[in-house]
Amino acid sequence: MPRAVLSSGVEICYETFGSSDQPAVLLIHGLGSQLLLWEEGFCSKLAEEGLYVIRYDQRDSGLSSTMETEYELSDMASDAAGLLDHLSIRKAHIVGLSLGGMVAQIFAAEHPDRTSSLTSMASNTGKAGFGMPKGKALEALLAPAPTDPQEQALKDLSDRRIWASTEWHDDEYCLKVFEKYAERTDKNNEAKERQMRAMNSTGNREKIIMNIKTPTLVLHGSADTLVDQSGGERTAEVIPGAKLVIIEGWGHDLPPGSWPKITSEIIEHVRNAEN
Repeated sequence: MPRAVLSSGVEICYETFGSSDQPAVLLIHGLGSQLLLWEEGFCSKLAEEGLYVIRYDQRDSGLSSTMETEYELSDMASDAAGLLDHLSIRKAHIVGLSLGGMVAQIFAAEHPDRTSSLTSMASNTGKAGFGMPKGKALEALLAPAPTDPQEQALKDLSDRRIWASTEWHDDEYCLKVFEKYAERTDKNNEAKERQMRAMNSTGNREKIIMNIKTPTLVLHGSADTLVDQSGGERTAEVIPGAKLVIIEGWGHDLPPGSWPKITSEIIEHVRNAEN
């Protein structure tokens, strides 16, 4: 996969789908994940509708740079802007899930001239009491990952069961995906912890995101037990004019069964923003 060396020195691994002369959609994955979250089938569905789709590994993820110092969500948003610069893209439709949704929100707030639209998925505003992990979901999130790739894949599967979609989860399918994750990168727990500290250090983002002017879509699942539905509801309340769509049976994941509904919502939102 191609890599972009940003002016900051951060190296970003990315992949594109579709034609570069079409509206660009930048996909931002969540905590401890990789660009593989946005599976080829998902990306292809968007590209087939005339969109130029970009998925990438955030810093401390996948094949992108492993960091040695602390950073904030704003720095992660700057990585996204740097990747667009590398691809000679002036503006893009920004789509993020979970931590990626937080980065996408910051991007829309801090880089409004680069944002054609915002889609915040399975995320929150950082305000206490709204869409915050708790109970078994929080315990699983905080537990360190094994160093053995097979054991890591099994832990990922065990965690996924806690917050998976009630409608579309498939153990065998998920395990194959997580095995690909584990084979692809050697990122350790410290990388994930740095991402988590970036999220926590930013804290309540409502004063930042309440100034977002770009067309915003908020997607959330009724079955999300990691970032519960209140996170999406609060996000839509805070961002002016945001549209909230609750998808029944969707959890904190992106299984193929969820793609038709999610991609159709994103495509409609992008088309409306383009017109």
